[in-house]
Order: sequence, then structure tokens, then C-alpha cells
Amino acid sequence: MRIELHIGRLIFDGIAPGDTAALRTALESELGDLLSRDPVAPRQDQQPHRATPPTITAAADSAAFGRHIARAVHGSLRLPLGGTG
Repeated sequence: MRIELHIGRLIFDGIAPGDTAALRTALESELGDLLSRDPVAPRQDQQPHRATPPTITAAADSAAFGRHIARAVHGSLRLPLGGTG
């Protein structure tokens, strides 16, 4: 199965410019792992799905924050029980 995910923009207030690479790497890695272990159900209509993840409080460590964001994004991609998206 091929999953295509496009994240248009992530805005971080208070993240040091030097920390963005670690955050991005952790987010990509964690989200890839989550989707490999627990794939989201395919959408029946083949239309793009806009997910709005919850507001997330920053963690002290940029990599931990990236993993936390990945888990929130993964959770927002889950279809409601009985739903088709």
C-alpha cells in the first residue's frame, strides 16, 4: 500500500532555528514507524483528507517534540469507527 501524506506547513513558536532539523527528522521517522506498524484505513472516496491535529504543548527536547507531533498526526488520520472518511 502506498500512503502519500503532505503536510503543508508546521508553525513552531519558540523553537530555536538549530533545533528544527532534529524535530523534522524525529517527526518523519516516528510517523513512518507508526504508519508501518499501524496503517490508517484506506479512504474509499480517494479524495484528499484534511486532518487537523490538536494543539500540542512543546517538549523540552526537539526530537521528543517531533515524535509527539507524529503521534498526534497519526491519530488524526484514523477514521472514525464505522466511517469511510
